[in-house]
Amino acid sequence: PAFGRVTVNLSKPAPKATPKAVAKPAPRARPAPKKKTAVKNDGIPVLTQWRQNPDGSITGKISNSKVFKVGQKISTSPVKKGAKKGTVVQTSSGSKYRLM
Repeated sequence: PAFGRVTVNLSKPAPKATPKAVAKPAPRARPAPKKKTAVKNDGIPVLTQWRQNPDGSITGKISNSKVFKVGQKISTSPVKKGAKKGTVVQTSSGSKYRLM
């Protein structure tokens, strides 16, 4: 019978390669949910989806009114031209409307 040589390594085994940490992309920050602007109930009727007409009147859907149904489309008397969202306008007759 033939005898072969066997080499035995008595030193410490080589450390196993540790997998390199894979850099994960930072999680995307979710945009904050849009907050609806809370309108305090100060008794001023609110107009939404409005537009200012050439004569200065404003047409839009009303809420917070003692006279009109919620969502009813109305036209105001003329107000100063250049009405902007988020403001309160006053007609020549003294009626006030919050534009949202």
